[in-house]
Amino acid sequence: MKAISSILVFLMMFLTTTTSIAQSSTSYCTKYNDFAQLRNDKASINGDCLQHANETSTSIIVLDTTFIDSQSDYKYYLKFANLHNKEGKNYKVKGTDGRMTSVASTQCGLVFNHNGRDYWTVTALCSNTNLYDEAVDVRSMTIELSKVVNGQTTIVEAVKLYKEVNLDDSYNYLCVQIDGQEIKVMAGKNSLKEIINHKMTPEELGINNGCDHVKVGYIVGPGAEISIERAVLTKPSMSKSSDGHPVNTQWTREALDSHFQASKNPYEGYWVYLDRDMEDTWLKLGGRYTIALVETANGYDLIYIDGAQVKKSQWLPGMKKGEMTKTIFTDNFTGKWIDSTFELIDEDVYAVFESGVILTFKFPVYKSQIRFSKVLDIQ
Repeated sequence: MKAISSILVFLMMFLTTTTSIAQSSTSYCTKYNDFAQLRNDKASINGDCLQHANETSTSIIVLDTTFIDSQSDYKYYLKFANLHNKEGKNYKVKGTDGRMTSVASTQCGLVFNHNGRDYWTVTALCSNTNLYDEAVDVRSMTIELSKVVNGQTTIVEAVKLYKEVNLDDSYNYLCVQIDGQEIKVMAGKNSLKEIINHKMTPEELGINNGCDHVKVGYIVGPGAEISIERAVLTKPSMSKSSDGHPVNTQWTREALDSHFQASKNPYEGYWVYLDRDMEDTWLKLGGRYTIALVETANGYDLIYIDGAQVKKSQWLPGMKKGEMTKTIFTDNFTGKWIDSTFELIDEDVYAVFESGVILTFKFPVYKSQIRFSKVLDIQ
């Protein structure tokens, strides 16, 4: 039995691109989508976010319990904010001697390739050139790639960003990708842009010798308070349909929002599940989906946003759910649909716009159809 399903992008909150310059030869599939393995007795869930304040003078590291093969490639990213990142404000911390002191510049970020002793970090730290003179003051964010070996921290590379990221206590994306012998670091406020590409030395590659697995997590520096909206760990896995059709895309919700705001095409935008007429012995609905339609040269791509129930941990928002290709008839298209098992359904599939606000996907071979309605008011 086939199962029609969509693809769920972002809701990854354990230890969850958009236009990314980095193009890896490795395909990735996300497997985890909750904060359960990232919990810490000092951290808390506030709404949809995991928050952790550090009131001490030493950094705090929280590792996910998931093991990663130390020789495998993977990608890990956070959508996070440092809530203690206001200009000119100091934050109280307690030293190891019990005395209180204050920290003006706080930092936090992600941890990766942690083997129980040695590890790597990517952290974000904001600073001003002249806080008390607005005429010459420039605020920036420094992204640092560092390694910790035998307790000694070495900054491998640092990059200053000025406009590509939020410089206050708002959310940013921070991503690290292990691709063979390379460490790729990406960051941005609405999308991921590659800012560091570090080729590991033989000595750095040897850090994990003798370790079968490593872990990822987050780091909270003294005085910082991290708020994680999404945390995604992806490992090499299925990223294509059964016939080799790619399902990963570079779209995020923020990038789609921006794209649709500038679009003049009335069909581009978000569409939500309306109803279905299905022969359940042939097809089974995998969820009540929200999808995005993005115009292409030949029609539209269908991008999954939300609503999957079948295999929802394997489908992430931003993955391709299907395609629509123009025909000679107005508002009529041939279609392709990728079901919840990544099987491509393209046998006599059709898509039709009705009255500009209804999209019907028809599967006549399976005596079924599913309809979506256009979201007219994007919040």
